[in-house]
Amino acid sequence: MTNINQLVNEEPAGKMKSYLLIWIGQLFSLLGSGVVQFAIIWWLTLKTESAFVLALATFVGLVPMVILSPVAGVFADRWSRKSIILFSDFFQAIATFGLIMLFWFNLVDIWHVLALLAVRGVFQAFHMPASIAIVPQLVPKDQISRINGLTSIFNNLIFIVSPAIGALLLEFFTVGGILWLDVITFLIAVGTLIVVSIPPIIRSTELEATQASFRIQFIEGLSYLKNNGFLPLVVVFTIGNILINPIFTLMPLFVKEIHLGGALELAFIIGLFQVGNFGGSMLIALKNFTPKIKTLTVALATTFFGMLLIALAPTGIFVVMGVGTLIIGFSVGIIDVGIISYFQIFIPPDLQGRITSVTFTLVKSILPLALLVIGGIAEIVGIPLLFLLSPILGFGLVTYSLFLSDIALPEKQSVPSSIL
Repeated sequence: MTNINQLVNEEPAGKMKSYLLIWIGQLFSLLGSGVVQFAIIWWLTLKTESAFVLALATFVGLVPMVILSPVAGVFADRWSRKSIILFSDFFQAIATFGLIMLFWFNLVDIWHVLALLAVRGVFQAFHMPASIAIVPQLVPKDQISRINGLTSIFNNLIFIVSPAIGALLLEFFTVGGILWLDVITFLIAVGTLIVVSIPPIIRSTELEATQASFRIQFIEGLSYLKNNGFLPLVVVFTIGNILINPIFTLMPLFVKEIHLGGALELAFIIGLFQVGNFGGSMLIALKNFTPKIKTLTVALATTFFGMLLIALAPTGIFVVMGVGTLIIGFSVGIIDVGIISYFQIFIPPDLQGRITSVTFTLVKSILPLALLVIGGIAEIVGIPLLFLLSPILGFGLVTYSLFLSDIALPEKQSVPSSIL
């Protein structure tokens, strides 16, 4: 006999309720992760004062995601997406608890922190495609842009307050004590997942459901991107991601060494980025449009303008830097939500998991090596020069995108009814 709750969850309202409950749990988890991430990165900054170590911290978190994402995306289309998210959250909490014990017994070293970031990267590789893939599974298609915008809004509200909370907690607690927040919020996320039901995945063919290998399914996702004109879009924003990354990776050291600031100043700058990101996400949520690729490219140009403003800010003038990060946050908010919505609307639901993982692999595969190169360049030429060169190269990329490439091919082939 069919369970009543399963029948309810087959209806659109029931599906939305399930999604919202999952969403609430993930917001709690995000808050804990944001606070702890700030505390850990600041601890590494004070401990090492090295641009290379900060780049390495991002590197070790990304490498597992790049390596495992192709397999994880296929799993997200074959296994229970609920189970994947559930176990990913749970084991991240276990890993964080292990680091808490090392801090407790005063045994922690830099490599322990880097190891935790690597372990979290492993589980995030599985968490990311599964969590993105359940959106079109539970949310009506005409509401996907709005839901993604609202999700980004609340995510950014959390990231606005989490650096401030992290900086404040560092005044009263050790990093080991702050890590407990991550464990508690992870367990809350696990609890919300346990009580909901997610309907099974409807696949396009029985062969795909039973016989297709992981390699075939991954290649199928890659072929779909190539044959439907998505690859130029992926390439452009991959390069853009590499050029933008120094701002996010090296900002703690830029604040401390170049502008003589502390944890509170860093929290102020990061907070303004999240305020801007909130504004960009709010724009998409209120308009509920499918962003046009030209719009996203202009947003990318705006990001590089904000980076240039940061690079040229006078020493110690954190307001100017804050305006730069505000601009970056606004444009990145539009880009992030816009691209996710773009893929979710134009790509069939039964391909969402592997397309997400293929795209992530293509975008992020070169980034780990680029991070090490960036960290090495920063040690040689200095962070200020690196911060100046990145937006200059970025403007060249935007010029190529707008006038010499055809990254808008997918929307030319099939345009939704509501386009900005």
